[in-house]
Amino acid sequence: MKSIWAKGLYTPKNITLTFQHRLTPDENTVLTLAASNLYRLFVGGKLVGYGPARAAHGYSRVDCYSLADRAGLDTVISVEVHSANINTFYTVEERPFFACEIRSGDRILADTCDFAAYHMTEKVQRVRRFSYQRAFTESYRLDSDPAVFHAGELARTPVETEEVPMNALLPRLVGYPTLACEYGNVIETGSLGRNPDAVPWHDRAYYNIDEKNLKGFRPDELEEDAGAEASQLTFERGDAGAADFYRIYDFGRTLTGFFTLTVTAHTDCAVYILFDEVKNDRGTYTEVNPYRNDCCNVIKYALKPGTYRLLSFEANAAKYAVCAVCGAAEIDGFGMVKYENPDLADFVYDCGDDELNRIVKAAADTFAQNAVDVLTDCPSRERAGWLCDSYFSSRSERFFTGDNRVEKSFLENYAMAPQSPGLPEGMIPMCYPADHFNGEYIPNWSMWYILELRDYLRRTGDVELIEKSRAKVMGLVKFFERFYNADGLLENLENWVFIEWSRCNDRDFICGVNYPSNMLWSAALDAAAELYGDKSLADRAAEMRETIRMQSYNGEFFTDNAVRNEAGDLVRTDHTSETCQYYAFYFGIASAETHPALLETMMKDFGPHRNPAEVYPNVPQSNAFIGNYLRLELMLRLGMYDEVLADCRGFFSGMAALTGTLWEHARVTCSLNHGFASLAAYYIDCALKGRA
Repeated sequence: MKSIWAKGLYTPKNITLTFQHRLTPDENTVLTLAASNLYRLFVGGKLVGYGPARAAHGYSRVDCYSLADRAGLDTVISVEVHSANINTFYTVEERPFFACEIRSGDRILADTCDFAAYHMTEKVQRVRRFSYQRAFTESYRLDSDPAVFHAGELARTPVETEEVPMNALLPRLVGYPTLACEYGNVIETGSLGRNPDAVPWHDRAYYNIDEKNLKGFRPDELEEDAGAEASQLTFERGDAGAADFYRIYDFGRTLTGFFTLTVTAHTDCAVYILFDEVKNDRGTYTEVNPYRNDCCNVIKYALKPGTYRLLSFEANAAKYAVCAVCGAAEIDGFGMVKYENPDLADFVYDCGDDELNRIVKAAADTFAQNAVDVLTDCPSRERAGWLCDSYFSSRSERFFTGDNRVEKSFLENYAMAPQSPGLPEGMIPMCYPADHFNGEYIPNWSMWYILELRDYLRRTGDVELIEKSRAKVMGLVKFFERFYNADGLLENLENWVFIEWSRCNDRDFICGVNYPSNMLWSAALDAAAELYGDKSLADRAAEMRETIRMQSYNGEFFTDNAVRNEAGDLVRTDHTSETCQYYAFYFGIASAETHPALLETMMKDFGPHRNPAEVYPNVPQSNAFIGNYLRLELMLRLGMYDEVLADCRGFFSGMAALTGTLWEHARVTCSLNHGFASLAAYYIDCALKGRA
């Protein structure tokens, strides 16, 4: 296949082109497609594809679609391709291209150069970033129905194209999303006003734009800021008139996908879609706060009079959505086209307990929305393929699907990734595909990466991928050599040292020799030794564990760290976090045989229901990620199955009831739909079946 792009639009940020071709397929016709960054495919005006599955820098995964259901019909193929041309945690920064070939058997019916290209200027280019982690918000100025254009029934002036470089092509390893639609129920209507004095929500992704670290458009470059406009809207519950009104839609649970609606505008209108995973009663109206999750959950359509069938481009997550209309219009068919992993479509689980079934269902929905092409953290703020998260959610994939195709795609991307120019030699990105120009990385996440590779091999027997990953693992082994002290432990790790979201991640807990990091690294060395047959790594791991036992344990708890005094001696601190104890037992530093009293304290007095003000107030409590999950794993190892079920009920039931998904934290904050949390279903299944 050849690859093309529009002349003069190869480097600008936030550009969208549509490539169209008309043909009559037969029953054997297959369309093969590759593009960067994101595309959506319409066949005969119907959305049939969205992609591609993400790949490493310099690579693109190829998608294939059968056109057999259009056999004998005059059909327009319409491929809309978006190029961000900026760094994100979601896609890689690379120059755009479009490549396509349509075949029937051995006959080529059309290739890339047969497609006409159109610049989608109705999509406003110079807009704010959606979040620090993702690219741009969506804002449109429309005077005709986009659906008419994608069906090939609206003439436009094409732009000139030229052949451009194309990435190396890889096969798609994961299934294609089903793109089924669910419609929302109206739960509130009311009138709309404006408060011009309202202070707009702005974050670091708005103010900190520069061409080296965080790319985008500076505030003085914006054509419009739909997020700021939406912050001025005021709402009053009541009967909605024909103009200046709002409706709030409830999907019943958090969904991920593309908003769809039909708008008949009677006057010039501005239609805003504001969305989030939760709502708040403010007395005179129900608030759906589009900025709660540190992102700008606002989509804007400026419409001339007419009827429009609208479909947003970016995948987003919402349980509630506000459709706010400034002007006179009618709204119909407000829904979401789901963008989820198709392998869970037939997943059925019934343990005979309604509460546990609801948690498992929420876990399944959480996983489906976080495993479309790679294992991601959340489908909202970031859509990023984070290490450590993937260590947990990869086991969810095996439980829900019986396979690990998404994990393979995720790990293959890491294996094929070039050395990031923003990171030290040997260090890998904390999430990928992504660009980290500011040099930020999490050393601990690279350790979890090695553990996941070991577990992946045990799950799948895929020796080929493990061999592809050898250079990355050995690069990490070499990278960490610079941090060994005279005792053979890692000291003064650099950058974002991350244990978990709790007090144990504060600077005074992680500085110097951080023992949880060393516990984790000793386990990673053991995993590397198993993967590549290097006994010296296992020997070093054993020595580290023995040193940690001697240095960290204070007779009651394992302490989090030790620091140097003025004389240069290493002195143990009095920091003893709950999570540090879980690390010690999870990574083999301690056991029921070596530290029975500590284990009894952990299982009896610790946990998510402990009141830290009354019980061990000097031991900071764990958060959901990672401490509470390690606790559940340890309880399974100990055969405490009833306790696991009780903790799952207490910890996850409220989440499942409120959003139908499982959360990043133990409270209503940040993402309420996080991939690693889907492991709750696996824990429940293990406890019910009496296995670890």
